[in-house]
Amino acid sequence: MDFDEAADELYGVLPSEFTATRKRLAGELPRDDARRLTAMRRPTVPAWAVNLLVRDDAVGPVLELGERMRAAWSEGGDLTALDRERASLVEDLVRRARTLADEAGRPLSDAFADEVDETLRAAIADPSAADAVRAGRLDHPLRHTGFGPFGAAAPPARPKPPPRPAKKTREDEDAARAERERKDRERRAERTRDAERKAEEAERSLAEWTSTLEEARGRLADAERELDDLRERVRDAEARRTDLARRAQVAEREHDRAERTAEEARRRARELAADPS
Repeated sequence: MDFDEAADELYGVLPSEFTATRKRLAGELPRDDARRLTAMRRPTVPAWAVNLLVRDDAVGPVLELGERMRAAWSEGGDLTALDRERASLVEDLVRRARTLADEAGRPLSDAFADEVDETLRAAIADPSAADAVRAGRLDHPLRHTGFGPFGAAAPPARPKPPPRPAKKTREDEDAARAERERKDRERRAERTRDAERKAEEAERSLAEWTSTLEEARGRLADAERELDDLRERVRDAEARRTDLARRAQVAEREHDRAERTAEEARRRARELAADPS
């Protein structure tokens, strides 16, 4: 397995399985490639859903549409028909992403589906976003903030209602109430998206630190085993030293005794040599 194969496999698994899969795949790669893979970040759920579309071979039409729309815009052409095609195609792909996510066991909430929508629109408007989507390794959703009739990452905002006459009718009051309710729904949806983004970031951070903790614990266990081995070797060395010291004492004592015996034998030999009788 090479790095690209490992990365493609990694970004196709569920976000909850990302850290464990990354650790397993890194163990199958050369050191430099393993480091590159370990540095890759866990995708958010919307990014993962877009990666699913890539693996489902579903994003080709939207990327091709983006090329046509950008060409038409640069040439000053009419984008009306292309814009209708974009709306229909993005809507179909978001539905497909929800189906794929359901089948994978991680359904998309409405807020996450909106971020899939924004990412697809960014890929239509921005060539660099299109390349990122095509690679199938997104770790966060994309948003295009450029200019142009199709530059927004999300559908254009609803037009403001026309000025009302000074005297409010029942119809005016109903419209105002409906507008307030719409704005309340939008605010709640935005709060939901923010909360889910923060939850995803928290989960991703937890997964990263869990991986770091597991690695640190493994290295600590290795160090403790090495330390135990060194301690055992020190105990063995101390035992050998004690035994050798005892042997050295015995050898020294016997050496002294042998030296005295030899000296006595030499003395006796000299005496016998000096006495002719």
